[in-house]
Amino acid sequence: MSLRGAVVGVGYLGQFHAQKYKNNSQVQLVGVCDIFAEQSQKVAQTLGVNAYSNPRDLIGQVDLVTIAASTKSHYEMAKLFLSHGVHVNVEKPITETTTQAKELIELAQKQNLVFTVGHIERFNPSLQELKKRLGSLQSLELIRHGTYKPRGADVSVLHDLMIHDIDMMYWLTGSEVSSFEVKGQKLISSEVDSAQASLVMKNGVKVHISVSRTAPSPERKVKAYEQGRSFYVNSGDLVIETCTIDSTQPSAVKVESAQVEKKDALQAETDAFISAVVQKTQPSLKAEDGLKALDLVEQMMKKISN
Repeated sequence: MSLRGAVVGVGYLGQFHAQKYKNNSQVQLVGVCDIFAEQSQKVAQTLGVNAYSNPRDLIGQVDLVTIAASTKSHYEMAKLFLSHGVHVNVEKPITETTTQAKELIELAQKQNLVFTVGHIERFNPSLQELKKRLGSLQSLELIRHGTYKPRGADVSVLHDLMIHDIDMMYWLTGSEVSSFEVKGQKLISSEVDSAQASLVMKNGVKVHISVSRTAPSPERKVKAYEQGRSFYVNSGDLVIETCTIDSTQPSAVKVESAQVEKKDALQAETDAFISAVVQKTQPSLKAEDGLKALDLVEQMMKKISN
């Protein structure tokens, strides 16, 4: 018997999550749920599944869910499903606060359930390729700029965008934070819309992160520097450029550009979650990773407020 799944919150992002469930043969998408009944009906009709407007109605109908509703509802919804024995994948940020995240992680452990968080950049093929190529990393620069959209502006740009880069920083450096400085600016919304952070990791790697949701055009870049070579990744276009000192002309730099094969990162994220549930294994991306990223965001927000 295949697993029964559902997606809760099928707005702009959630409907894509639901499509990915439909593509996986190990799970049967039984329904989609949204507090806006009309939206739920629309997505359900497109996918040929049941529509729900109250998540409680899914209890007993599902084995696993993805929660892609607003951040403010993550805690309440995840708690509902985990306490009823349902495996949960929740969009980033894991919850509004670290206190909520810790409680949910304890609950998932007690119930012996898979609990993951949607840090999708881990599944970006250009960043996976970068991780493979890295040797002895010295410094890292992460840039994530986007144009303004009211969707997501109910939380700070650190919760909305920088949290991706924080998770990537931990993943690529394999180290913890030793110290950091951060600045943030409110530009359009009532929350911080732009932020810059400089960090030093315990293994000595220096990291700079720049995020904005008020930029004139989107920009998603990762720059990694090692002794004698550097990598430039455009994670939106899946291009990775490697610059090395040319051994034949020591004063020249050799540039190699590679187009990384396109892969559906959201499908890979969904498949990894479903696979962990099927195989009863620990997922590579755990809820604890989401907590770690959120914890640093909270520390940074305190510094910005002060």
